Amino acid sequence: MAIFNQTHSTQDYPTTAVTIIATANRFIGDIEVSGQLQVDGTMEGSICAQDTMTVGAKGQVNGCVKGQLVQISGRFEGEMWCQDLTIFSGGLVSGKVHCQQMMIEPGGSFLGHRDEIAAQGHDDYSQLEPTSVLLEPIEV
Repeated sequence: MAIFNQTHSTQDYPTTAVTIIATANRFIGDIEVSGQLQVDGTMEGSICAQDTMTVGAKGQVNGCVKGQLVQISGRFEGEMWCQDLTIFSGGLVSGKVHCQQMMIEPGGSFLGHRDEIAAQGHDDYSQLEPTSVLLEPIEV
């Protein structure tokens, strides 16, 4: 019975909001996420993620992305601003990338143009203005 009388503060269990676009789901439009974003379905539009944005192995994103850490295992096509970009094996990034650091694992692909952002250049990537919006829709 003592277990039911115990209380835990939220400081004991830090939480970060996670937004998921699940497999077989399609989202069209603009989205701002204060926590993490996981895309396992299809996303078309602009994404502003203040934390980590991950495109899963079956995920597809077409549009503009602004975030801190972007991880791609699926497919991204468009323009991206971020601090760190990781393209995992099987991942494909096509378009224009503005980032401080970029890592491509063996089996990952990058087709496009990369501009390096200076380390002191931007602390808030959500404030950067896109130079392009939406590309052709992704064929599903």
